[in-house]
Amino acid sequence: MTIITINLSLSILLMVLLPLLNRDFLLKNLNDRQLAVCCIAVMIRALIPLEFPFSRTILISEILPSIRDFMKHPFTLGTFSVKVSQLVFFFWVLIALIMILRKFRLYFHMQKIIRSLPDCKDKVILKTMQSLTEKYPSAKYVRVVTADLNISPLVTGIKHPVILLPEYSFSPAEYRMILEHEILHCIRHDILIKFTADILCSVYWWNPLFFLLRKKIFELIELGNDRHLTAFFSSDEKAAYMQCLTDIAKKICSYSVPFTLSFHYHEGKVLRRRIRLIGSFGKSRRIRDGFVVGILLLFLWFSTSFTFEPYAMPEDSSYITLNKDNCYIIQNNELYDIYYQNELFLTTDSIEYLNPDIPIFQSKGDESYEQKEIY
Repeated sequence: MTIITINLSLSILLMVLLPLLNRDFLLKNLNDRQLAVCCIAVMIRALIPLEFPFSRTILISEILPSIRDFMKHPFTLGTFSVKVSQLVFFFWVLIALIMILRKFRLYFHMQKIIRSLPDCKDKVILKTMQSLTEKYPSAKYVRVVTADLNISPLVTGIKHPVILLPEYSFSPAEYRMILEHEILHCIRHDILIKFTADILCSVYWWNPLFFLLRKKIFELIELGNDRHLTAFFSSDEKAAYMQCLTDIAKKICSYSVPFTLSFHYHEGKVLRRRIRLIGSFGKSRRIRDGFVVGILLLFLWFSTSFTFEPYAMPEDSSYITLNKDNCYIIQNNELYDIYYQNELFLTTDSIEYLNPDIPIFQSKGDESYEQKEIY
């Protein structure tokens, strides 16, 4: 149940964050890499089913109690009996593993094909790569291969990156922009960020907001690369780069391959946003970037500062006030039995919302108790 409540609070956070990340004003002025890392952190937070000591419990009396009761209900088939929660968890993990294995299978199949391809022999490409490795010395280990495939230029491989070019005829200027774009993906370790987002999204396949977040991470990666590449471009060079993006989008099929980064992002809406922002990127400033980091940390703190707890009052109860004169609590391991006027009133796993003056007793397991200071 903790997984559900944590994802519910994160989903509320994402419903606020995702619309903000669609605003051109923010995308052209803020650090795209920091935004992408923040999105990854939100996805990782969903994997940690912990309620922190500073988290505030918000009681929910609608829907969640019904879900909790349903999850505790046993599913029986002959002599086999298991709780619904255990069954749901099994199918969750099973489908996640299938999705991850399928992606790895496609990835390794492509890696096998790429490894079998010979290094590029085109003189224009080799000359361009030589010039770029002088500008980016860490790129000298990047291979360049070509294939007769109708795909966008892409880069793949975390440890041994390879740039794959389709057998299309590009101009020397276009080759330089394409190759430099892919080299920047390598030296900025963007493939690792995409790899992490792909895996985490597969784990939480049942939450559609995570798929939207993954798409936004991919877009932020491309926007960050565009910003870095065109930082010192003239207006004419930016126009040529935008034309190159558009031309490739028109004549090449953009097939999405897991754990790779393509020169042309496959969605027309994202491509239009990239072209729109290339000419208006703001310069990075330390004060502004520091402010962004602070806002992102605040968002992450917000995602851990509250949790939801299902709460249902007994059907035959009327509105009452629990205090030290009419109520006491007996703790049994992680559960609390709340007694009202010497009769069991409610069993819960949290007493944060109760009056701190109510006496609490620790059960010894033999119908004897000792008072315990909880607050």
